[in-house]
Amino acid sequence: MSAHSGHDASQSDAFTQLLRGCLLPTLAAAVVCVVVAFFSSPMAAWSAAFGAVLVIGFFGLTLLIMKRTADLPPTTTMIVVMVAYTLKVAALGVAMFLVRDASWLSGFAVGVSITVCAVVWLFFEMRAYKKLRIFVYDPDDGSSLDPDPRRELQDGS
Repeated sequence: MSAHSGHDASQSDAFTQLLRGCLLPTLAAAVVCVVVAFFSSPMAAWSAAFGAVLVIGFFGLTLLIMKRTADLPPTTTMIVVMVAYTLKVAALGVAMFLVRDASWLSGFAVGVSITVCAVVWLFFEMRAYKKLRIFVYDPDDGSSLDPDPRRELQDGS
């Protein structure tokens, strides 16, 4: 087994932990939103479910994109994630524009569900990421932020 495959496995485990850490609480929040909305009307419950599905789909897609681009250079990963984010925001805007006058949808229930589910997802994503304890640098790499001591000697002489 190569070191690279172990690195891939640990990345896969990390993304699985992130997804599990976000998905389960968000699904619980979605169920609460749907149940509360159902007291208003079945249409509001359907609308809350629609909003929750949008959030889970879009945020889950972000994790999938990050998983697929994790081996690329950091700048490339950042570009891919930013382009994906821009496309997701545009797609969400188009979806909201298309259903703005839908008689089968409660705009208030969709908005509340999207807001609640997004806040829950982001909170638990940060919590799960913090628990992963991923280093910003590789402590086994041998390189450090300290300047080269030989360079200091050359500059001082």
